[in-house]
Amino acid sequence: MFNVVARRVSRLHKIFGLVIGIQFLFWVASGFYFTLYPIDTIHGDHMRVRIDHGVLNAPDVIVSAQDAMDASGIWVFRADLHMLMGEPVWQVSNTHSTVLISASTGERMSPISQGLAEDIFNAGVPGLASYEGDIFLLEENPPREYAGPLPAWVYETDGGKERAYIDASTGDIRAVRTTEWRIFDVFWRFHIMDITGDDRIDTWWMKLAAFIAMAMVITGFIILAQRIQRGRIFS
Repeated sequence: MFNVVARRVSRLHKIFGLVIGIQFLFWVASGFYFTLYPIDTIHGDHMRVRIDHGVLNAPDVIVSAQDAMDASGIWVFRADLHMLMGEPVWQVSNTHSTVLISASTGERMSPISQGLAEDIFNAGVPGLASYEGDIFLLEENPPREYAGPLPAWVYETDGGKERAYIDASTGDIRAVRTTEWRIFDVFWRFHIMDITGDDRIDTWWMKLAAFIAMAMVITGFIILAQRIQRGRIFS
């Protein structure tokens, strides 16, 4: 009876291993890659610095919040006053859109100009801006690596291997993408078994794979216990 149970457990263990083996390899390989770089490096934070936009001086603010809201042309939820590369601006926004209005001239600044975008890139991403690259305005069909609002200014070097994205409506640096990030992204999709790119970790096949993996480990421990009982742990 004992031998029959042992054989069945061993057979189940092999079946589980055969079914889940490739995914186990993906889990281990991706987990190993995740340990190679700090997450800040993956996000490109090591290439970024905090931008000193300057000090806001009341005499420089000529346009009132109400005038800025009127000039924005959108339904307004809030209006915030701050500095952007040395110039006071009103950031007028609602739940769907954001518009920049110059607090000194009242002119609409969104989308920001290429020149202003280049200044922001140079100040905020010196690790990328130190290399010669191309800049262009992305208005539709963004790549998977960018999930921020459009339009966005994109600065890329080395044929697109490294990119930085600026929200053209606000001037905020939204993302820095490198080869390390893209490899991480591929491994992450295999790690969570969601190659569609939706980043879902609650899919039925993920749950099934986790169950089979757990069953393989449990049957492995049962086999180990059986071999210890029989004094054949290394055979």
